[in-house]
Amino acid sequence: MQDANQGKRSTDFDRETYLKILVTIARADKDNGPAEYAYIRKQAIEMGVDYELVLRDTDNQFEVEAQKVSRLTALRVLKDAIMIASMDGNFSLPEKQKVYTYAEKLDVPRIDVDKLEVLVGEMRALENRWNDLVADHSHE
Repeated sequence: MQDANQGKRSTDFDRETYLKILVTIARADKDNGPAEYAYIRKQAIEMGVDYELVLRDTDNQFEVEAQKVSRLTALRVLKDAIMIASMDGNFSLPEKQKVYTYAEKLDVPRIDVDKLEVLVGEMRALENRWNDLVADHSHE
């Protein structure tokens, strides 16, 4: 029975822990501001989680490494950490090092982080293409 539960846990997505980790990551970088927190708030709203409550309940003692999360939750945290870090259009080396540190704490191999970085770049490129298409008024 424990094996079945362990298998289930590896695919469960923990919304609240995910959001608490994102808040912790955002707070760790003094350069993060309204745009980064707005992104996290948007994620919370889309997931039906009370952002203000998560923000209030995530105290300074909350530690990423103390959290045992599924691979799905860990990858989603890291993908969004890359999204937040690169909001200014530049995923700098210090930001990348921080993401690698969080990946290690969440037991995600560095190669997977590199794949996530490429994926985030592709997602941004698709979003830009979409926005260009929507903004193209030449056919009206």
